[in-house]
Formats: sequence, structure tokens, C-alpha cells
Amino acid sequence: MAFRLIKDYDTTRNARYIAQQRADTETIEDGLNSLDDAIKTHKTSQTAHTSDQITHQGFSLRTYVESLYNRMRNLILNADGTNVKEVVDARVDTDGNIAPLLKERLDRDYMRLNKRIKRVVHVDDYGAVADGATDSSDAIVKAMGNGKVKIKLGPGVYVVRGVKLKSNVIFEGDGMDITTLILHDETPSDEWVITNADHQGGNKNIVIRDMTLDWNRERQNGTMKAMGGVKSSCLLLAQVKNAWVQRVRTVNPALHGIDISAPTYDISDSDYTKNGCDSIWIDGCICEGYGDDGITTHYSKNIFITNNRCLYPSGTAHALGKANSNGIEVDDGSKDVWLFNNYTEGNVRGVEVKAHAKWPAPSNVHVYGHQSFRDVRAYDLRHIGHHYANEPWSETARDVTLVDCTAKEPIFNDLYAGLEPKALVISAYQRVTVLGFTALGDPTYDYKGTPVIAFQYKSRKININGLNISGFAKAGSDVRIYGGDQRTDDVRISNFTIHDSAPEGISIGGGVYYVTLMNGIAHTRGGSIGISSPNNQADITAVRAVGYTNAAVLAGQKYSSVPTNIKGGFRAAARSGSPLTDTSAIIAGSGTIIAKGERNFIAGIAGGASTEGSRNGVMFSYNSHTKGASGSSVVMASKNVINTKEYSIALGHGDGNPSEGNKKIELDAIGGNVRATNRVESVSDLKDFAEYFESTDGHKIEASYLVALEGEKIRKADAGDKILGVVSKTAGLVLGGAAFDWKDRYLRDEFGGIIYREVYDGERVITVPAENPDYDPSEEYKPREERDEWHVIGLIGQVFVRIDSTVRVGDSVSAIKGIATKAESNGYGTVMKIEVPYDEEKGYGIAKMIVTPQH
Repeated sequence: MAFRLIKDYDTTRNARYIAQQRADTETIEDGLNSLDDAIKTHKTSQTAHTSDQITHQGFSLRTYVESLYNRMRNLILNADGTNVKEVVDARVDTDGNIAPLLKERLDRDYMRLNKRIKRVVHVDDYGAVADGATDSSDAIVKAMGNGKVKIKLGPGVYVVRGVKLKSNVIFEGDGMDITTLILHDETPSDEWVITNADHQGGNKNIVIRDMTLDWNRERQNGTMKAMGGVKSSCLLLAQVKNAWVQRVRTVNPALHGIDISAPTYDISDSDYTKNGCDSIWIDGCICEGYGDDGITTHYSKNIFITNNRCLYPSGTAHALGKANSNGIEVDDGSKDVWLFNNYTEGNVRGVEVKAHAKWPAPSNVHVYGHQSFRDVRAYDLRHIGHHYANEPWSETARDVTLVDCTAKEPIFNDLYAGLEPKALVISAYQRVTVLGFTALGDPTYDYKGTPVIAFQYKSRKININGLNISGFAKAGSDVRIYGGDQRTDDVRISNFTIHDSAPEGISIGGGVYYVTLMNGIAHTRGGSIGISSPNNQADITAVRAVGYTNAAVLAGQKYSSVPTNIKGGFRAAARSGSPLTDTSAIIAGSGTIIAKGERNFIAGIAGGASTEGSRNGVMFSYNSHTKGASGSSVVMASKNVINTKEYSIALGHGDGNPSEGNKKIELDAIGGNVRATNRVESVSDLKDFAEYFESTDGHKIEASYLVALEGEKIRKADAGDKILGVVSKTAGLVLGGAAFDWKDRYLRDEFGGIIYREVYDGERVITVPAENPDYDPSEEYKPREERDEWHVIGLIGQVFVRIDSTVRVGDSVSAIKGIATKAESNGYGTVMKIEVPYDEEKGYGIAKMIVTPQH
């Protein structure tokens, strides 16, 4: 039947558009009606198919019928009463081949039938009765035979003493809670509702689906307990290859709901998955009331656990208050395990990836789209016996991934008394990746100050990308990265959002040095600290904290906003460059740039630069370098300059190859010396050269009074005095300020020169001034410029002087009570200009004078 529909409707005319749509709709309706009639006719027809179109036991019906017809004809045509011809014919197989012996032909056909023919049987046909009372164990054994069979179970409750499935068996009910298998009241505690038949030799190709398995824990007056090892579960697969467990509900086992395992949990073989299961798929199952775990794996690989629900364990396999009963547990020796879209509720741990001390930890485990609701610990990764500083490192706890997982309202649970609720805990594991993790708490629930997420116990190399946390108002911190002797480290958290949650956002413990926080916001109400660490080792980039008393507290310092903190060799805005140590940085440069030493800094460079030694730098320069093992050697604002001198800054300019000869200015930090190849110039309107002197009476002398010496101190000059200088406010160069410390801090020789000694500064021996043993650095020191008794006295140059009415331009002066008056001879200086004429009320005028060394 072919439909021809209008593809392009005419939208220019409404009537034509409607008519075209109606035509297409009628065509489709007619076609569907024709198909419906054809299907009904096909169902009732006596000749719907030819014999070529129908298969029977692996053959087309035509082939099967023609083979039987030809054999009957052969027997009839060749019969002579002795049956010899029948035996001859029996050696001919269905393909027309003749076997030498009848046995060989039978063996060959048997093998072919085993491969091609699938028996479908119903247990009720073998005596099973789904009445909840009749023991159907023998009927199931008979129905199974030697395997290679699909066994159907109908609605109702089948009582069994433990079903042992052989290889190549499909064991199928009519649905969860429609078909139920329950253990007989007299079944011992070490039995399973279903397991595979051969734990030691192994089985393969088993399908179990669409039923409920009830371990009947209350049988024998409720005395049934877990018997240890792999026993006492609803469903155990031990050493099975290729199995499917689909839509199976397990109820109240003493141990596990579903256990995918080796025949024993006690494995010593280095090939620890050799006797475990391989290629198992558990899908759409529900586990409830389990004494230990809902779904668990041991020593098995290639396990797929999808779309399951594990709810509210009983915890009866453990001591009261110590039940480590988990929803899904990937346990000892498991590897290559995938969990997709599962749900856990009311467990001690929703998903646990763990191992005991003596056995290898699960590896290559991947959890996708899981939701944990009100489990105590939603997700817990650990290797027991490898946590503490005195315990060995785990060599197998590796490679776990959590993608798009949710931890919703973790809570305390009496199954494991006192165990702190957590959304995620990682212990001992390395190479863990968490992508898109959401933790949602109950703001009213008392989490008793515990952290929501904990990285601890020697875990390493943890990558968290896309973390969302909210609602844990009564927790201690949202993320805790534990320090100490068994600290975690190498943790990277990026693209995180913490909103209306714990008082402290991300807390880093002592001794943790390799944490990276990137692209995140912590926003809460009434919080205390956004990001905290006892040191400054964390790399922090683009992180914001809002609503906390302190956005960050790092190394004891409080921050109102989270600082950007980047460590490690750093290069930015540079076309090339090699920071060769983890404490060197290169910023904004071109050319060959190499920072060789520790704590070196190169910035604003063209034409290349290099540094050696420690604490050295080149900045804002062209083709300049520091050389040698010295420390604190710097080149700034220079071209083609080399500096080899420690504790100094060099500035210079030159052509040709870089050299120390191109220095023009050198600032010596040790000696306090300034060297320059050209003039030192004051470009402001400062006038004179001056030096500090102390007044004789300790009182302040106002500006522009003339002073004379009395010993080594000064007073206002008077008649007959030799004038030293003038109290100046215009000095361009001032000596003797002692601005930084006590003038006698350093020892001097008899000629006033500073005495030096050699010291070790932690890296090398350097020469420094020898400190006076009388110097007390704890005493507060006030510079001379802040003390009234010390005065800046202009000695040479242009100075402003108070004058009386006798002074004129061109005069030299003497002094009366510090005020200049005209000198008849051998006077002081020369008056250049009367700036302010004499004012009798003030008692002085002001003149500008020039003072030379001759005076």
C-alpha cells in the first residue's frame, strides 16, 4: 500500500489550505483502516503463512515436513520385513548426511538440538502448587532437568527449600509480588531462596526475573540468623558468568538481598576475581528489610546495577546499634562496576565502596544518577585498615567516579548509633572524580555541628566539579578537608555553589598543602567563615563568599572578601617563559624569559630576561638579568643591565650586550648606600642643604631663626656668635635624620665607621652591620623629625631668614636673638631678596639669602 500525501500546502488561500489538509487526513485514515482490516483477516485466516515462513525447533516447517515425508517414503519403499532398511535410514541426519553409526548420528543431533532448541516449561506441570503451603522444590528441580530451559512460574506463592539454578536457565515469574518464592519453614539459616547450582565449578547464562523472593526470616519462631560468609541471602550468584537479574524483589534476608560474589569472601589468590562473577546485570529490582546490604558485590567484575531500589534494612546481621547495613555496597575485590539510576532510602550508607583491611579495595567503580534519601551517609568510599598514619597505604583503592548523584537529607539512624550523617565521605581512596553532585539538607534538622562532606584518612587526588550544597543550617561546615597525620590532600573543587547552608563553607585542616578552589560561591545567612585554612597553601581563584562574618580566614588573617591565591610556578600574559620552580612567576613578557631560582619574579619584560639565585627579580625592563647565587638582587626600568649584587636594586641603560657596566643607579639595601653616575636633582622648589641638630634646652626653635652651636647642640644666635645656619623648612637634602632606628644601633670604629660582620641568612653567608648589644628592638622609637628638640638646620644654599629693619638686599648679616641684622663686616651670607618687609608689630621681616661654605 502506497500513500501519496501533499507535501507543500497552498497557504495563500485559506479554503484551498483546509481542503489539502482534509485530503491528506482522509488518505491516512483510509490507509489505517485498510491495515486494520488486513490484520484482522490475517488473524482469522487458515492460510496466513506458507510453510517456508514458519520455523519449528530451528528448522523451517517446509524443511521439517519434507524430511519426515522423505524418510517415511524411504522406509516404505525399501521395507522387506527385516527392518534393516529402517536402521540404514536412521543413520541419515536431517541435512542428508550419512553417519557411519547410528550412535554417532544421535550424538550429533543431540548437540545440535541443545544449541537450537529451547524448552519452555511451567513448574505447575511438574507438580508445583503456588498455594503458599505446598513444597514445590522437587517440581522445580524436575522442570529444570539438565538446564537449557525456560522455566515459567505462575501467580501465587511457591514454597521452596532453596532453588539451585543450572547453566543456561531462564527462571521467570509473572511479576514482582505476583509470583513469590518463600523459604520453607524447615529451611536452615544458611540457605538462599535462589542461588546457582555449582559454586565451585561455576555456572553461566542464567536469567532470573519478574518475581519476589522472601527469605522468611520469621520461620522457626524468628530464630533465623545470618550464618556468615556468603550464606543466608535471598539471591546469591557465586562464580557465575553472564547473568541477568531483572525486576526481582527481595524481602527480609538475614544477610543480603542480592549478592554477586565468589564462593567465599576469604580470598588469598592474587587474581582475586578469578572465581568471582563476570558480566552480571541487575536491573529494576527492589530490596527491603535486609540484615546487611541490599545489593552487594565481592570479587566480581563487569557488574551492571541499574534502576534498583534498596530500602530500610533490618540490620539483624550485626550487633544492636552497630549495623553497617547499606543500600548498595561494592565490597572487597570488586572491579569494573557500574551503578546507574538507583535509589536508596533509610540505610546506614546509601552507596558504599569499601573493603576490609586484609582484602583489596574495589576499583574502577562508576556511580551515575543515584539518589540517596535519608541514608545516614549517602556515599562512602573507604578502605578499612588503611586510614591512620600508622597503617599501610592502600594500593588498590583507586578510580571511583560519581556523576549526577544526589544526597537528600542524610540523618542519624539507630541502626548505627552515633554515626554522623554525611552527604559524601572519601577515605583512603585516590583518583576520585565527582561531577555534578547535589547535597540537600533539612534546615531544621540538627546535624550536631558535623561536616556535610568529608575528605579524610589519607585520601588523595580528589576532583569535584559542579558541587551544589544547601539546607544544612545546623551542620558544622559544608566541606571539611581534614588535616593532621592522616590528612587528605590533592583536592580540587571547582564550579561550586553553597547556598543557605552551614555556618562554615569550606574548611581546610592543618598540614594540607595542595587544595584548589576555583569558580565558586558560598552564600549563606549568619555564617561565620566562608573559606578557612590554618595556612596560605590553598590555590584560590574566582571564589566569592557572602553572608559570613569573615569571607575567609587564612593563616590567621581575616578577609572581608576571598583572596585570589595561586601557588606553583606561574606564567600569565606572557608569550613565552619558564618559571622553573614552584615559587617563581612570570607576568607580561616576551622573548626568552627564565626564572631559575626560588621565589623569583619577572614582570613587564621585552627582549627576554633571566634570574638566578633566590628572591631575585627583573621588572619593566628590556633584555636584563640577575646573575649568580645571590639573593634579593633586582633590575628595574632598565635596558641591557645585569645585576650580580645581592640586596640591591639596579637601574640602567645601554646598548649592545647586557652588562653590569650599563648600571646607572644602584640602591644598596645592606649599607644604605645610593650610587649614581650622574647628578641627584631636586625638581621641586627646595633651596638648601641641611642637617639635624638638637636644641640645648630641648625646646623647639621656630623656622627661619639663625642658630649658633653650643658644643654639639644649637640655640638662637646672638651678637658676637658665629652663625651655624638657619632653622629651615626648604631643605632639599637633609642629613642626620636617624629616621629608622636609634643612632647607636650599630657599632662603629674609632673613626665613626660602621663595623660589619658575617652572618648566615638561611641560604648563604652575607656581610651586615654589627648590632650594638645595648640596642633593644622592643622599645618604641620616634624619628627625629617627630621630636621638638631636633631641628633641620640649613647650612648651604638658599634659605629664608627672619630680619630686622636694618637689612637690605646685598647685605650680610649678624644676629640678635636669632633675628638677622645688618653686619658691618664678616657677616653671614648675602641677602638676595626681601620676601616680606619688616613688620614692627611682628618684630621681623623675611629675606631670602644665599649661604656658601665660606660663611
